[in-house]
Amino acid sequence: MPPQAALRYKTAMEKQNWRKVYAYSGLAVIGFALAYYATAVATSGIAAGLLGRQDAGRDLLSTGSAALLVGVATMAVFGYLALRLGWTLTRRPR
Repeated sequence: MPPQAALRYKTAMEKQNWRKVYAYSGLAVIGFALAYYATAVATSGIAAGLLGRQDAGRDLLSTGSAALLVGVATMAVFGYLALRLGWTLTRRPR
């Protein structure tokens, strides 16, 4: 392969397009939905603790807290990737 041909070829992972921005945005929305759902799980854990079910309440509260952290982290990471790639695509010379 001539050296000029090697410089023009890009693999599928190197190609930046708007489909990746939409995919990252979708994953950020899924992270937001997980964080929103986790608040309901944690709230039910608090309610179970108040109603006398201490073990179930602690389990639900810790599960809800972990899911909340994962959801917020997912939303932050993929939201950043979507914004950064979208900014890069709008600044790209045509």
